[in-house]
Amino acid sequence: METRAHYVFIGAIVLSAVAAGFLFILWLGQTQREFDEYDIIFTERVSGLSVGAQVRFNGIQKGEVDTLTIDPDDPSIVIARIRVGKDTPVKKDTTAELEPVGFTGLLIIQLVGGSADQPLLKDTSEDKVPQIKADESTIGQFLEGSGDVLAKAQHLLSDHNIQSISSILSNVETLTAAFADNDAEIVATLHNINEITSDLAKTTAKLDAAASALQTFLEDDAPATMEDLDKLLVESHALVEDIRGIAGENRASLRVFADQGLGQVAPALAEARRLMRTLDYMMREIDRDPQAYFLGENVPEYGAETE
Repeated sequence: METRAHYVFIGAIVLSAVAAGFLFILWLGQTQREFDEYDIIFTERVSGLSVGAQVRFNGIQKGEVDTLTIDPDDPSIVIARIRVGKDTPVKKDTTAELEPVGFTGLLIIQLVGGSADQPLLKDTSEDKVPQIKADESTIGQFLEGSGDVLAKAQHLLSDHNIQSISSILSNVETLTAAFADNDAEIVATLHNINEITSDLAKTTAKLDAAASALQTFLEDDAPATMEDLDKLLVESHALVEDIRGIAGENRASLRVFADQGLGQVAPALAEARRLMRTLDYMMREIDRDPQAYFLGENVPEYGAETE
């Protein structure tokens, strides 16, 4: 009887120790892993998001998805309850969005932003579990616009457009064949165009040089030239004024010269012409035979000739 009581006592002690160890482990787990819970509200499809998916805050993993449920009042809303470490600074203006993981098709939840001057969401929320409304993800925007893209693609690949594209390709093939048949002429044409371009370049260089020279003249020489022209005009004006004054002062003498002196100019000019003809004749004779002129023939006498 004593032996049986001894075994019962030992068993009770062992069971008590196991229970105490189990409770200690539970308590240690609770003290070492404490989380804040948040409900992420999605108004788009969450295909690829699953329970246990990562939750990151600005790229750093801070928790995981605990549950995924559909709002019973609005079937278009998906509620993802997440658990993140208590040290995660989820602010009142922090937002959430879905983010793909590589090309696997899996999604994670990314918590983004939060201003330093904003309070923590868990301290200001009146809900038992604070809520964060998710922004529309890039994938959602793509899927939303994919319908329009498909419609435009279908319109682009309509029978009429395909026929037009086939016609364009046929014309390009014809043009390519024409180029192949006349490649020598095309080469000659390109050579001529090259020569014309070279000539144009040379002409342009000459025009640039002329323009530079003209600009230099206008900047350096033109002002001095214009100044000289101004002086010449002033002097010419003064000369005209002087001539006008002399003419005014000698108007009577000029009238007498015009009436009497000009009548004697014509006979004097006639005598001068006869003298020039005689001198011309003498010079030709001297040039022809100077000895005969001076020694063998008489010098022609100058005399008045009648016209």
